[in-house]
Amino acid sequence: KGAGPTPYSRMGDGYAVLRSTVREYLCSEAMHGLGIPTTRALCITGSDAPVYRETAETGAILTRMAPSHVRFGTFEYFSHTKQHDLLKLLADYVIKMHYPQLVTENEPYA
Repeated sequence: KGAGPTPYSRMGDGYAVLRSTVREYLCSEAMHGLGIPTTRALCITGSDAPVYRETAETGAILTRMAPSHVRFGTFEYFSHTKQHDLLKLLADYVIKMHYPQLVTENEPYA
């Protein structure tokens, strides 16, 4: 996070400031400590290039780790666009890779 503009940067510049990345790191570790599944922060890398908000701030990049990079929004996209065959394919993949104990259940999607 914070490496620059992407299609997902919601009209922002896509850059992160150090204070925000530290806060995100602390929140993700607190959630992990509470047993809440979340992404984890691998590292924060500072930048010499200033990032302009109200004032010039130190830029930073947060590198995340996760067991999977499948996002909930991917399921929503397939559902809203009525691509139910791809929705089922994605659900089957996630069950097989991350919840194999559900493969033999009568209702693995419930």
